Amino acid sequence: MKKDQMIDHHESFKVWLNELNMINKDEWFQPMEESKWSIAANVSHIIKWDQYSLREILPSASEGAELSPFPDFQRFNGEAEEYAHLVVNQEELIVEGMKARDLIITYLKNVSDDDLHQSFKVGDQSFTLEEFFEDFIGHDKHHQEQIEEVVSLDERKRH
Repeated sequence: MKKDQMIDHHESFKVWLNELNMINKDEWFQPMEESKWSIAANVSHIIKWDQYSLREILPSASEGAELSPFPDFQRFNGEAEEYAHLVVNQEELIVEGMKARDLIITYLKNVSDDDLHQSFKVGDQSFTLEEFFEDFIGHDKHHQEQIEEVVSLDERKRH
């Protein structure tokens, strides 16, 4: 994936995040399916991984770097859900997400094409910087689709 495509994805994601302000508060906190996350928890999950990447991965991702393994996914995601439900409101969370994406966009604009091909490890997982971003973009799209499915279903119910 080219750097411009990565930047475009993050710019579009910011627009999409901002559109989530239109979701009413009840929908925001309601489970998307039985025994599943709410939209709030889902969005918080994405943002918390952005912030983790900005703090723990991107500053140290260089050729041959060996970084600490990713945190325990269940605990990390549980904390993201708790954060969305107990700490911040919808608007604050969305603003946090947009700020994180601005930092990622700045990072991408400043990284060279050569740097995108540097290999590093997170625990025992190997990535190039390009692969790392491709994985997270795929992760974004997966969660966007889940949320859009619920939001569009709810819109159909109203008509």
